[in-house]
Amino acid sequence: MTLPNNAHFSTTSFQNFQREIEARLPSLPTLADEPVEDAITWIEENFHIPETEDHRLRLAPYQKRALSEALRRDENGNYVYSTVVWSDIKKSLKSCIAAARGLYAAYSTDWGSVYAIANDLKQADSRVAYYMRRAIELNPKMRAECRMNRYLIETPRNSRIEAIPVDPTGEAGGNADLLIFSELWGWKHDSHLRMWTEQTLSPTKFGKSQRWVETYAGFDGESPILQQLYETVVKDENRIDDDIELYAKDSILVLWNTKARLEWQTPQYYASEALILTPSEFDRVHGNKWARSTEAFVPMDWWDSCKATFPPLADTMVIALDAGVSSDLFAMVGVSRLSGITYPRYVNTWSPEENGKIDFEKPCAELERLLNVYRVVAVVYDPYQLHYFASLITARRRVNMLEFNQGTKRLEADKALYDAIREQRIGHDGNPLLREHVENANREAAGDNKLRIVKREAKKKIDALVALSMANHTAVELDLDSRAVVIMDAPDAISNWRG
Repeated sequence: MTLPNNAHFSTTSFQNFQREIEARLPSLPTLADEPVEDAITWIEENFHIPETEDHRLRLAPYQKRALSEALRRDENGNYVYSTVVWSDIKKSLKSCIAAARGLYAAYSTDWGSVYAIANDLKQADSRVAYYMRRAIELNPKMRAECRMNRYLIETPRNSRIEAIPVDPTGEAGGNADLLIFSELWGWKHDSHLRMWTEQTLSPTKFGKSQRWVETYAGFDGESPILQQLYETVVKDENRIDDDIELYAKDSILVLWNTKARLEWQTPQYYASEALILTPSEFDRVHGNKWARSTEAFVPMDWWDSCKATFPPLADTMVIALDAGVSSDLFAMVGVSRLSGITYPRYVNTWSPEENGKIDFEKPCAELERLLNVYRVVAVVYDPYQLHYFASLITARRRVNMLEFNQGTKRLEADKALYDAIREQRIGHDGNPLLREHVENANREAAGDNKLRIVKREAKKKIDALVALSMANHTAVELDLDSRAVVIMDAPDAISNWRG
């Protein structure tokens, strides 16, 4: 073959030239050229994970049985089930299996479309889509023939896998072959409901496409989409397998496994998890049981068991301030620490005046008094409610005022306080005001290893307990126990923490 003499190719001549060159190259086999086996065989051969020596994913017998049923087709070659809910206990590979299902779809369909959908783009990318990308990287054939960027995978059969967030306006009207929904238990807002509605299966692909849900149980009354699916299908009369908890009704299949069936789900593992999770959250994620969203913050016998005579404490202290809207109290709680135990040694509250507002001068004067009595390492406060109060204090005294975020940090602090009370790492003197606020509090689940202290009733006060949560978290974070020792040896060192 000779090249054209002219330096500029027309589009047609260039394409002909390119085809002639490609025809002379040796034909290299790719994974896409191989016949597509049944899903289970294909997944165990081709979906790779780093945890096994040969990187092969090995499905447990119950997973194979459920997967075979989920992908069963009728005599016309159509899927029997248009919606599959794969609900399993934590650490049962449910996200990996969803990812494997997605890759199988993209490798067995020409010009297919797979969406991995989660609450936000970060979650969509960090769960199912991440496991797909990882499997491709670990599989040399896939790595050579797939194209990937952060949120898109393209397979050699011209199928596309996309990670997308909940956005019912931007993602309406799709024509997907497979829709994968992650952690449907958390879908409860209007945007979630609209997204679920918009991401229906296309009538042009009915029988050839599926919705696939991977999740564990949610909260009673707060997981409307998942709960409706559960209540519709998971009934004794719909059970189709005597051994595994597999249920079917019309075109919906639900695996709702509540048992530990995998070798790494050991009694020792669950014993360690029970130390860090509330009982209801443990049952939800490790037993796949529906939970109540709120219940008593702690049993009162736990709190009463923490009553102790204060040992000799250094005069170091962290003080936390909590003030809600005008009808709530202003709470001030000061804590010290010794040998890993937090001691709330100062508790006080102020009620609103007749005008419904707090007179900040009174707690301000009391805080100044405490600053004279104790070596205060930090004063933590909610910047939304107490910005003005903090400015009053810093205008009068040199003190380390720290903002305490009421979002994620508060959720972590409330869970840390729950753990500390359960494990008797709080030592109190029986203060009746603090006990009343503990008794007035419920806990509200807020995801893995997080919770929020909330009022049991609107009129009940919990401000001192919230302040204790903030103070305990800060005292641990600042290692107040060690600082107390340093201060006793070198009193002038406190200036380093006040600046």
